Amino acid sequence: MKKIDSFYILYFFCCIFIFLRLEIIFGSDVDAPFTDDFYYYLTTAKNFISLGSTTFDKISLTNGFQPLWFIIITLVYFIFENNLIFNITIIFLIFAFSFLTFLNIKKYLQKNKFQDTESNFIASFVGYLSLFFSKNGMEISLATFFFSWSLLYLNKNILIFCILSFFTFLSRLEFLIFYFVLLCDEFFLKKKIFKFDYFLKILCLPGLIIIYILINLYFYQVPLPESGIAKSLNKNFTLNKEIFTFLKSDGYGMKFISLLFYINCIGIFFIFTNKLKKITKISLITTIIFFISSSLRSAWPLWTWHFFFLAISTPFLLNDLFGLFKLKKKNISNLIGIFFVLSYFYLFYKNFNKDNDHILILAQKISQHYVNSDDKIFAMGDMAGKLSYLLDGKLIQLEGLVGGKKIRERIKKEENLCNLFRDLNVDVYLTSKIIRKDQYIYVSEPTQNSNNIKKMRGKFIDDNIRIFSSADLKVYAFDLNKSSTCIK
Repeated sequence: MKKIDSFYILYFFCCIFIFLRLEIIFGSDVDAPFTDDFYYYLTTAKNFISLGSTTFDKISLTNGFQPLWFIIITLVYFIFENNLIFNITIIFLIFAFSFLTFLNIKKYLQKNKFQDTESNFIASFVGYLSLFFSKNGMEISLATFFFSWSLLYLNKNILIFCILSFFTFLSRLEFLIFYFVLLCDEFFLKKKIFKFDYFLKILCLPGLIIIYILINLYFYQVPLPESGIAKSLNKNFTLNKEIFTFLKSDGYGMKFISLLFYINCIGIFFIFTNKLKKITKISLITTIIFFISSSLRSAWPLWTWHFFFLAISTPFLLNDLFGLFKLKKKNISNLIGIFFVLSYFYLFYKNFNKDNDHILILAQKISQHYVNSDDKIFAMGDMAGKLSYLLDGKLIQLEGLVGGKKIRERIKKEENLCNLFRDLNVDVYLTSKIIRKDQYIYVSEPTQNSNNIKKMRGKFIDDNIRIFSSADLKVYAFDLNKSSTCIK
């Protein structure tokens, strides 16, 4: 009987514990088991199906999403409007895409004459990390799948490579950094720039990207997703240290990401040596460019799924570093798989059937309180995803991520929030961060903690504010038609 690869068994158990921990079919998180940002996708998808336009708040158009993942979510929801079947389908797609990434990476490495132990180690680690960065419902597994698939055609069929690269770009736009570094190596170091036929075919990729940009400009008046543009609304062009706040986090996930980050920092010392393979250097340079460019572009902190480049650079880097010390990668591959299985089992056991998704709890409380307020217009910045999904009404996202031009331009000009509430006929303003001073309440949007972020600000009379709470997390509700007065 043929021996079953240990990766298949360990990966299967990882998926089982992730599925159970999400409580898709039981427990307290059934209503909205994925991360809050996932529901920016889903709310917009629901509105697209019912209204025929890509709108989050049922007022303005938005393109604040990664387009290919949005298309998949929309199709799945259109086919399975049942929440249970929809959620199961989404998480199973994530499992499948991460598994296919493992198969593609393994095939790519074998074609490039990596040893079997190296191929198994790198491919399995990439698969586990792809799963780790996408298990919250975000688009990373889809992006890594298309990326790994495109690598198979890099030296085989450049037109197919370009098409798959474009799909990767549509899945997660930052992957363009990796392709830029990869093609620079192909063009200049391998001197393929002098091959006219190759150069002509590779133009297919920028051509497709230009078409995508033109479509965005025509429909949304911005070249790229407005979520990224909104996060770039800074006062000064400088390195923003907020990007690296994950290094101080006490959360298990961020501590693990910090470890991956430090491993990549070690790799920098070997980047100009012959100790690292070419693909390792390319992935490491990509990761460096990503962190530097992110820090220059935005003062927003990074969330779990933003670290996806570490899912590629870390396995390649560790493979080369382990090679220096003659470590057996087969045993390490199994240990890594066991680590992920035990970690997911521990998190499942620790959080089993506990009401610890405080954003969801708050969203449920708020949506239940306003259950008969279909005609009201709400406005909220941070944590608006799950609430918008449960309210199923008009909720304006005040951070500019999916709020359309009307919000993005006001943030850029740092307008007063009171003017926005009046002009857009907002009935209820919700926020998780307030400052009380001299009998007044001061608020700002976005609420991110940085002096370099452009913000809209408002001032309220401290009078009869409704407070929704779950553990230490609070949301303050200002009824703009009653007692809460917004002052310019």
